[in-house]
Amino acid sequence: MVLGSKCLHKYPVTKSHIDRKTKKLYVLAKCASVHSSKSEIHAIILARGGSKGIKYKNLVKIEGLSLLARTIITIQNSSCFDHIWVSTDDKRISIEANKYGAIVHNRPSEIARDETSSLDAIKEFLDVHKAIHNFSLFQCTSVFLKEKYINEAALAFKNHDCVFAAMRSHYLRWEFVDNLLVPVGFNSKARPRRQDWKGDIVETGMFYFSKRRLVESGFLQNNRCSIVEIDQKDGLEIDSPIDLTIARCILNNKM
Repeated sequence: MVLGSKCLHKYPVTKSHIDRKTKKLYVLAKCASVHSSKSEIHAIILARGGSKGIKYKNLVKIEGLSLLARTIITIQNSSCFDHIWVSTDDKRISIEANKYGAIVHNRPSEIARDETSSLDAIKEFLDVHKAIHNFSLFQCTSVFLKEKYINEAALAFKNHDCVFAAMRSHYLRWEFVDNLLVPVGFNSKARPRRQDWKGDIVETGMFYFSKRRLVESGFLQNNRCSIVEIDQKDGLEIDSPIDLTIARCILNNKM
């Protein structure tokens, strides 16, 4: 992973340099803003301190690494990004991000509330970093993020406005309409067999590659999107203590 190619000779940030001081990372952040070309993709991790389901969820450790550290390292190993940012309002998360070579964006507290959307947080980030035109939003809670998924997405992004992680779902969905329960997308009198249809496309939240112009229009996605299909076993999101237990069991058993 390279952080700011024009700064590389002075301040390399790699796994062997995770103890670099904040001052040098600050210089990198300035270089990132000045020397970012329109074609570069910046990785952005939103990691606020006020998680509810699991306290300090982004810093919870699995196999000795925090969720944040695991995400940063996987992004680094993909070699798809010159800059990896962590947007946070929290000092502990900032320290962890610096430790693993990410550039910290200090997010205002009013953009780190429970009701703040990811889109709002991305807007605030882009408002500060005017030179960034392409980005990929990552979630620390996607513990089974893999380099191959990132590489596939980066390749597809060359020909699409946005690319996001998705899985196929074969669950038959229903909804209430005027107090009546009706099927969604299938005929209840001719129920499809699993092998007869590809299934619904469902977002996993693992990542979203997108462009500044979409965000400025109020969207992360449009109808010129592509997807990267994630294996069912990799789609787990860490949102509750049960999810955390499942993830640890899977990794401990190398399933």
